[in-house]
Amino acid sequence: MKKVYVFTAFALILSSALSCKDELFLESETSVTINYLNTSKEGLERAVAGLYVYERDNIVDNSDEKGIVFLPMVMDFNTDIFLFNAGNWAALGRLETLAPDSGVLEDYWKFWYAIIGRANEIIASAKNLGLDDKDVASCYAQACIFRARAYYALWTRFEHIYLNTEPTTSSNLEREYSPASKAEVFKLMKDDLDDAIKYLSYELPVLNNKTMYGRYTKAVARHVRAQVAMWEEDWDEAIEQCEAVFTEGKAYNRLEARPEYVFAGEDLRSPEVLYSYQFSKKPGGGGVTQGTSLKGHPISVYVTSRYSSESGCVAAPEQGGFGYGRNLPNMHLLNMYGPKDTRKDKFFINTFVYNDPAGAKYGQKITPVKSATYITNLHPMSVKHADFWTNADDPERKTSFRDLIVYRLAETYLICAEAYLHKGDNDNAVKYFNATYRRAGNPPFSGTLTLEDLLDECARELNFEGVRWPQLKRLGLLGTYCRQWSGETMGENPYLDKDYIHARNNFVIGKHETWPIPSNQILLMGGTDKYPQNEGWL
Repeated sequence: MKKVYVFTAFALILSSALSCKDELFLESETSVTINYLNTSKEGLERAVAGLYVYERDNIVDNSDEKGIVFLPMVMDFNTDIFLFNAGNWAALGRLETLAPDSGVLEDYWKFWYAIIGRANEIIASAKNLGLDDKDVASCYAQACIFRARAYYALWTRFEHIYLNTEPTTSSNLEREYSPASKAEVFKLMKDDLDDAIKYLSYELPVLNNKTMYGRYTKAVARHVRAQVAMWEEDWDEAIEQCEAVFTEGKAYNRLEARPEYVFAGEDLRSPEVLYSYQFSKKPGGGGVTQGTSLKGHPISVYVTSRYSSESGCVAAPEQGGFGYGRNLPNMHLLNMYGPKDTRKDKFFINTFVYNDPAGAKYGQKITPVKSATYITNLHPMSVKHADFWTNADDPERKTSFRDLIVYRLAETYLICAEAYLHKGDNDNAVKYFNATYRRAGNPPFSGTLTLEDLLDECARELNFEGVRWPQLKRLGLLGTYCRQWSGETMGENPYLDKDYIHARNNFVIGKHETWPIPSNQILLMGGTDKYPQNEGWL
């Protein structure tokens, strides 16, 4: 029987800064030993800080490939509301060359298992130090969320994953691997999240009189616990977790009066935001120094249209700065908005303006024409991750320092609405549905809510936030919806020069709902005899 040697990745990769906003002042060590964790509360706190830094910095643009962990979470790849144009992650965006040896999949797999390895060390060390200490218990709870989120990310994409719950030491370097059952994976996630709920507060921690934004709270734990419950069709559990956030956590988390208020600024600290990655230009703010320039994350330029390539235009903050025009909302999504729904104008830039003061058409709207450059330069774009602020000093900068939202309360409301819908409680389903639907300017929904109604509202509210792919997969609709609407045709958008429907054509129902296990990882785990490949990917 082949044995595999494993090492904890985090022993060498903890960063030297905690937060991009200087709210998290503790410094992480570059090498935190198990002994240090076991005997030092300070070491435990620094190790937790290192987890936040590591996850956030994985999307910082120092290689132009780091966004693989974040992109599937936010860009709605391979769903009915997404249009992939070009650029990195084409294998994932088009499904033409996606295969077990695709590097993007191995990056995703290794990243989350690295998170798990470090979380295991923190969890074990916290238990050793004693959970009676509230600071130790807080570190333990945060590590539990890291581990649960990592397994959730891995399971929803790969399904056949292995469980690792023990710190790697010299005594257990040799391991044998086998996929865990769904019941085993979900039990671990639920246990971790229940412990996090037990020990965390709804209030963000404060250090040196400054709020530590970008930290986990009880609301985050309950939100993720509700997500897990939805996969098990445990509607009562999902409802209980969501409604606890609405009632117990209402002093700290609440819906904004208007949806666009959530995204109005570079510092995304709205009370509607449950968890976000924090960025800034300050030291420790997620930037990478290259030469004399500080680079942030690349997400904003991927979603921003490249209007500045049009004659008579220059990159400018009011139109999102520089953009590549790679990841876009499609017409199927844009057509979901009714005439009174304010989100179509607030969540997207639908038209661009000639903005070069030296140009003859300065100030006029650009009228698109059918062309090969339309999709990149003038197609409507999402503003949820666009940057109108941090690049004002350099509109040509190809990275951003704007925060990135991971979870927000609007999703919690719609999870609750869906759970009530499945239970057959129309009154409560409509109540929570209307929380987002009405505030967008629509008249209140009345009558019998259908699953289609709910999914359309989720698309309108939560697009480009990574909710669509797992939700459709959970409901068994991912393949059907992708094959019907993903991308965009010339018939759906007359300005296109050709059809952009790679994923629509290439999605194989029964195969692409699950990613293949990375080939290299299977080899390391003993080959397909010991760790079989996912069905359809042999």
